[in-house]
Amino acid sequence: MSVVAGFAIVVTEAVFSLWKKVHAINFGIYGVSKAGKTTLHHQLRTRGEVPNISKRTVGLHRATRKLVKIDGDAHTLKTADVGGESKYWNEWMKDLRKRKVKYVIFLLDNRHLNGNNMEQQIAWKFLVDLICKDKWPGGKKKKSNDYPLAVGLWANKADLWAKGFSKDPRKHEIFDPFRYGMSLLNDKGIPTHQYIISAKTDSEMVYRGIMTMINDY
Repeated sequence: MSVVAGFAIVVTEAVFSLWKKVHAINFGIYGVSKAGKTTLHHQLRTRGEVPNISKRTVGLHRATRKLVKIDGDAHTLKTADVGGESKYWNEWMKDLRKRKVKYVIFLLDNRHLNGNNMEQQIAWKFLVDLICKDKWPGGKKKKSNDYPLAVGLWANKADLWAKGFSKDPRKHEIFDPFRYGMSLLNDKGIPTHQYIISAKTDSEMVYRGIMTMINDY
């Protein structure tokens, strides 16, 4: 390889690395109240310095940039914190539509494994229906770039309920009530990413999940 060719490769790699840091990838993080969405936003922004969250998120907040870097790979993403109560679910639609979100994360916890709590399944159905439909509410037909590249179904608070679990995360029972929605997304050509995290206590787990979605989908 000539010196000129080698220099060109080095320059190209440097430019691409800079572009990844400057170009922000739009992620949408949704889920019901107290699933850990705000904590996840803090983890993406501060890496480890996560406060205790006492207030529920109200409405849709402005999207902010976060730099995610692990194992020498770095990407900039933009996420917006949004409320999880049902009265704010239409804000999920506004966020998806306005920012043309490329990767969706539906964050859940283990509440549906304890008793008959169905709020997460209902919220998941709302989100899946919203993504899979050919038209936006109001009748405007979606374009190809209105659909996300992938949807992550992330089970949070693993430090509380997943101790000792070492099998493939996709096989955990926590995802069982959501599998029909996953099949609908797959039929639409949208892959799903099942993942188990602890947004508050394990920043590496969070960052690896983000990188997996970007690099694999």
